[in-house]
Amino acid sequence: MRLLLFLCILSTLTAQADEWWAWSNVDYYRKPPWTGSVFMGNFADEADGSYAQMVSPRVKYAAAKWLDLGLGLSMLRLENTATHNRYDQLRPELEINPHYELQQVRLDWRNRMEWRENQGVPSTSNRTRHRLQVAWTLPQPLGPLTRIYASDECLMDLHLRRPTENRFIPLGLTFKLTDSMDLDLFYMIDSRRTKTTWKSESVLGTYLRVRF
Repeated sequence: MRLLLFLCILSTLTAQADEWWAWSNVDYYRKPPWTGSVFMGNFADEADGSYAQMVSPRVKYAAAKWLDLGLGLSMLRLENTATHNRYDQLRPELEINPHYELQQVRLDWRNRMEWRENQGVPSTSNRTRHRLQVAWTLPQPLGPLTRIYASDECLMDLHLRRPTENRFIPLGLTFKLTDSMDLDLFYMIDSRRTKTTWKSESVLGTYLRVRF
């Protein structure tokens, strides 16, 4: 009954979603303190015709029980199906991610530096990202539902020296598909700053995580 209630709430939030984001991550190497993975993403906005694909090999090092360090190299293809504009982006990344666990509650603070090299454009769009996430692992799973979480991420443009985007997830659900596979379903409010104001759009997202 509670699982059905959570799904009803999420479906109500996503009914007016403007965008669809589909993420996946495959852990192909796990030998503590090292983890190697590949992150893949698809982003689609039907309203303005924008579409993006992303592939990002990443490596993580557990520097302490409460601290992870990470390196990544993201490669993106961004295009607009209405105008047929298309360009590639190369994005080296550095992460410093402290985390804390108390019984069933986990707090993650992801801090990422991104050097963004856009095809044919001078490098003036480097940015930092700071995401705070709180997650509650259910003491007893509700069917496949094992976790509930919320997060807020601020994206700071270093050239403009100000926040230019905010990604707020008021509700996310984690479902255990198999012993080595989990699926997140989440609703996000993505707010972007224009010259004069902020514009917000609703996003329905999925995140599939696979561990070998």
